[in-house]
Amino acid sequence: MKATIHILLALIAVAITACSDDDYYHYGDFRYDMVTYMGRDKTSGSDIYINYPANDNPATTLIDPSASASASASASSSDIAVGDRGLLNYVVDSRNNYNSLNITVRGFTQAITDSLRYTHNIESLAMDSIRLNSIWRTGEYINMYCRVKYTDNVRLLALVMDYDTWHQDTVHCYLSHNMMGAQAYFWRRCYMSFNISSVWNLQSCRVVRVHLNDVTYPDHQYYDFIKTN
Repeated sequence: MKATIHILLALIAVAITACSDDDYYHYGDFRYDMVTYMGRDKTSGSDIYINYPANDNPATTLIDPSASASASASASSSDIAVGDRGLLNYVVDSRNNYNSLNITVRGFTQAITDSLRYTHNIESLAMDSIRLNSIWRTGEYINMYCRVKYTDNVRLLALVMDYDTWHQDTVHCYLSHNMMGAQAYFWRRCYMSFNISSVWNLQSCRVVRVHLNDVTYPDHQYYDFIKTN
């Protein structure tokens, strides 16, 4: 019996050693941010991004000098246009000043990018369901990470304001999702970023309320973004 216990203790010791910190793999200090692509600098060949942090913190310029040498991960190597938004995976290499960083891009996932639309007939909006993962504001943008049903056809995704609330203290906006009646196959991830400056910068606006048809949290029908100044 003692011999069996000694063998078990030895096996446990081996297992603990195999899980020790010495074997931990460090993936690097990478970040994810929803950014705006500003294009490629003609002189340096660097890709330029603007990162608007959460809420109203100052924007940061992100400069990728390696874009011309390693085009596979850069935004300019794909169908991204100046002004488009996307989720940027990057590593900070150095700081130029308080609002400027040199980075190395690891990946760029394009987001559906649009300005705020409006309608006089909010009841007519199509609001097919989504599965919300997160919704947040960065500067003048409302960003969403969710899942939508995949189809073979085009769809409409837009953030639409109820025109009757434009100059009220609470502006009501709705995520209009129209699958055009297409056959759905499975859920796939989707990033969206909508510029709400047309209402957010109004003095009368104190709250932007975003209404969703979300099957993940069906009891949570809207999210409020409140101005603090």
